[in-house]
Amino acid sequence: MRRIVLMFLSAGALCVAACGDDSDETPGPDDPGATRPPGELTILSLAANAPPLFQSSVTFWAVRGEDSEGRLYFSDGQGQPGEEYVRLKIDAASLLARPDGTPFAVGDSVQITMTAVDPTQILFQFEPAGLTFSSASPAELEIEYQEADDDFDDDGDVDDDDEDIETRLGIWRQGAIGQPFVRLGSAVIEDLEEIEAELTSFSRYAIAY
Repeated sequence: MRRIVLMFLSAGALCVAACGDDSDETPGPDDPGATRPPGELTILSLAANAPPLFQSSVTFWAVRGEDSEGRLYFSDGQGQPGEEYVRLKIDAASLLARPDGTPFAVGDSVQITMTAVDPTQILFQFEPAGLTFSSASPAELEIEYQEADDDFDDDGDVDDDDEDIETRLGIWRQGAIGQPFVRLGSAVIEDLEEIEAELTSFSRYAIAY
């Protein structure tokens, strides 16, 4: 079901990109394809009592023709991995081209690094920048926000406004520091406090509204 939701949202984002010149309509502020300058986007912060990260970055190899994944965790307080924070899943057919445009052949590999940019914010850098994935078999990003500060609007209390904000959360992509963020088609699983999105390229990603 999650895969179906993500496919639907991704199709909507592609329609926005492909059909924008033929319509006077522009994406709403929370629709896939919406853009926002960094200063107008609120990136979720981790709660003050959230556990520290077990590691701030992880590096792994992805191989064309094989499934692979990388994960970041919070610490369990005893020097071991605790709750999962972020997961990147790459299917056997996901790898498309290197940053220089060279296509991947079966058996070709690339080293991938996932980094938590700020230990207080839900913001990540994925490298190598410019790596691309197949639109038919995109990489899948899953980010947990159970350790986020529930006072999303930072007004001093948790109320209906914060519940409304939770329904508008999504994964936003920033091509490079200083550039606008673009909202991706995102599936919010509130019961798990998790958001998922499909990726066709690497850059910076955040849970935000």
